[in-house]
Amino acid sequence: MNSIPPNEKTHGIELPQPTAGPMICAFGFTLMAAGIVTNWIVAVVGLTALLAGAVDWFRNANPDSLEMVAPPAREKPTPIVPRPGSVDHLLGDSSHRARIPMEIHRYRDGMIGGAIGGVVMAIFASLWGLIAHGSLWYAVNLLAGTLRSGVADLSMEELAAFSTEGLIVGIIIQAVMAITVGLLYGVVLPLVPRAPLVFAAIIVPLMWSGLTWAAVSVVNPALGDHVEWIWFIASQVVYGVTTGWWIIRSEKIGTMQNWHYVDRIGLETQRTGGNS
Repeated sequence: MNSIPPNEKTHGIELPQPTAGPMICAFGFTLMAAGIVTNWIVAVVGLTALLAGAVDWFRNANPDSLEMVAPPAREKPTPIVPRPGSVDHLLGDSSHRARIPMEIHRYRDGMIGGAIGGVVMAIFASLWGLIAHGSLWYAVNLLAGTLRSGVADLSMEELAAFSTEGLIVGIIIQAVMAITVGLLYGVVLPLVPRAPLVFAAIIVPLMWSGLTWAAVSVVNPALGDHVEWIWFIASQVVYGVTTGWWIIRSEKIGTMQNWHYVDRIGLETQRTGGNS
């Protein structure tokens, strides 16, 4: 296929010919990345789509760029009538250029909510271990097994036994993950216009549980055999409900999007009429 020959061009605007090659190429790359933590078949399908999109994309621009002629509009544009004067809402008010969200939760509220949710989640998981396996340390040792080597090969009796190293590693992992996710909740929840608690308590826990299951199934399948995923999802929901409820109740503060840049960087200077 070649570009439009000069003798076949008609009156109009020459534009590049549309192609779905870039979108197909990007979709194939996404499938390849997903195949790393899911299944090699997904990666093969992604590679095939990537190559097909890349070839179509290349042929659309090489050796000559494919073009199409868009006919000009038959109707003449409406003439612009000048209306001199000032626009009131532009004077001293920049809310018309607002970037969403206008208000956010404090970072510390997200971290505190995450810490509280992490404690409630740990209590829930420990009670599950006590009910299902007769030990408060079973869930702690499983959590520590994500970083400690050889934990997946332990017997049920060994996983139920107290371990000082497992307790320390488990507390560190739980604290870091709970506070980090709580901080993300504080940033993301103001972007959810409706039912933010449902988003925090159901949607995010289900997504996180799915990603965890896929990662554990590939990285450490032996450890995944010890996890009862129904209880795992339930513990994530408990965390989401507790953390989301705490953050949603916390006070919101306005963002700095409409501040002068001098105020943003904390310089003390006298400004008149918005000029430094």
